[in-house]
Amino acid sequence: LQTVFQFLKVTESVKWMSDIDQYALLIAALGHDIGHEGFTNEYLRSTSHPWALMYHDRSPLENMHCSKLFEICSKEECKNIFGRCSPEDRKEARKVVISCILHTDMAHHGEMVKEIKNFYLGRKDVCDHQALLCSGFTGSYEKEVLHEKKQQWLQLFLHLADVSNPVKPWSMCEPWANRVLEEFFHEGDEQKSRGIPVGHLNDRDIVNKPSSQHAFITFLVQPLLVGTVNLFPSLAHFYLELAINLEQWFKVWAAEAKHTAEELAEREAKVKEVLDEAKELQLDARQRPATGAPGTPPARFPTGMTRWMSR
Repeated sequence: LQTVFQFLKVTESVKWMSDIDQYALLIAALGHDIGHEGFTNEYLRSTSHPWALMYHDRSPLENMHCSKLFEICSKEECKNIFGRCSPEDRKEARKVVISCILHTDMAHHGEMVKEIKNFYLGRKDVCDHQALLCSGFTGSYEKEVLHEKKQQWLQLFLHLADVSNPVKPWSMCEPWANRVLEEFFHEGDEQKSRGIPVGHLNDRDIVNKPSSQHAFITFLVQPLLVGTVNLFPSLAHFYLELAINLEQWFKVWAAEAKHTAEELAEREAKVKEVLDEAKELQLDARQRPATGAPGTPPARFPTGMTRWMSR
């Protein structure tokens, strides 16, 4: 919730989003993991969990979150959550909440990364010009970017916030990574006890913590974040935080065991690449002051990601 609020604040959403869209997005952020029992969609499907059966294996967690959220909102003591909204606004708010929560399913991640990259490439000049402004929006940027895909930007902000642990300060990033991994390990323990395949990030006997975070950042969060920053230049400082955390995980990994010179060089080169890109993005948005401090991993991972896990 706090991270979504920061995204809204830094991108000056009050100038281009309606009040009901902002409100609905914050409600979605508040309830997007409600009722979560600590298991992934893949686990629910593989164990024929009642939620998987109820929602036909399609985003069972996210559908459940939506259902429980609106079940709570329908209670007498909670009706004033949307009580001041007109019927039209209540309908719009419900649409936004459901759409945004459903798009936190990591099954949509790859497509979202591809879509925002292609959208930026089609409007590169407009976005790059916007990056050089110290305040306000150009007419072209407001029309061709902000208002062109508003529903998608709402989904993007919640999804990015959902995987935003690496863009928070190291003092928050590290302990949250530990908590998430412990949740995954618990799922792995359950998978072992049931005799079903163990997820790539779920085996506490194999997964190397800093390697898993390197992979999570470089394969998943970085591509999403760089695409977001290209479209919303004022968010550049979040990418710098991600680069700093990636470097920190590299230092932890390098110090905990002996690695070959080739392994060290390969990973160090990736860290340098991300740091350099962060500096470049900061320069592109150099006239924009940061107005806020930087604030779950998927069931399935892209091909090539798993090779980082056990190093």
